Amino acid sequence: MTIHSHTISNTAAQPLDKKARWSVPRWLKITSTLGVLLLLSWQVRWHDVVDVLSTANVLGVLAAVALWLPNQWLQYARWKFIVQRAAIQPLISDIRESYWLGHTLGFITPGRIGSYGRGLFLSNVPLGEATALTVLERSYSAITVNGFGLIALAILPSLGWHATWADWGREVSAVLFIIGLIVLLAGVFPGQIARAISKFAGQRSWGKVIANSLGALSHIPLGASLLYLGLASASLIVSLVQFLLILNALGIVIPVVAGLLAIHLNFFLKGNIPLTLGSLGVGEWTALLCLRGLGVPDSMSVAASLMLFSLNVAIPALIGVRFVKRVFTVHHGWNNRGK
Repeated sequence: MTIHSHTISNTAAQPLDKKARWSVPRWLKITSTLGVLLLLSWQVRWHDVVDVLSTANVLGVLAAVALWLPNQWLQYARWKFIVQRAAIQPLISDIRESYWLGHTLGFITPGRIGSYGRGLFLSNVPLGEATALTVLERSYSAITVNGFGLIALAILPSLGWHATWADWGREVSAVLFIIGLIVLLAGVFPGQIARAISKFAGQRSWGKVIANSLGALSHIPLGASLLYLGLASASLIVSLVQFLLILNALGIVIPVVAGLLAIHLNFFLKGNIPLTLGSLGVGEWTALLCLRGLGVPDSMSVAASLMLFSLNVAIPALIGVRFVKRVFTVHHGWNNRGK
């Protein structure tokens, strides 16, 4: 079953002024990044981080690097399977280039909102349909990070993890666990969620385009939703293992289950504080907050987070730079797309 296309007005299709589109978000994120990194300096000494990085076990780091390809393949496969639901078969080159561009645009825009624009680079797919496809793909990233993040927050205290900012009773943990499961179920049954949001947005003048796009997601079959959720979860697990391998390479051995959950809690927190370039600075801050609960020294938490940032965020963003020129030509033939 394919997602049916919907039209977007010509006004929405007009490209933004270059300065309005790039300058403010870019400088805002750069300023925020520098500010957070300066604040982080109060918590950790940077020369200690450098010392930790210089003594890392090379083989351990290479093991984490070796997982980069399967991680990217899982993410790309999810995007490819989703866009192939389009009524008009997207070009393979468009699928590949839009995937990498999503990383680049997400890196340089506030809240990684730019990653939601990757569907616009499917040159022969109508705009409404491209929007729906992108929302669907991005939703599964959010569902897995937030769903498993809430579950991690619920389970960790019972595994010997201690944090003063997460000192609550079993009742709160049970509520967090249930909410996490509900979030994951939204990935299994996206149609019902999409219809609810579509109904709400469609009643407002600003939400008609959103309602049209999300309404197209109400026909996702169970098998497809399980595939998308499985691929998103697998990619997330690979990233967690990469972080754990890097910690081991830095000389820190922590319990596997508690360690993976604490690392994921870091992903959950930084994903919901979208202030800086690729969460640089924020990710390091949340890493030390989460891993302190397992006795990991702050310098090692920050060093591991920086290494994973370089591997999984900076490198894909750099690869996408090769295709940035498409940003300035995406509006060409806008009104004829999908005809």
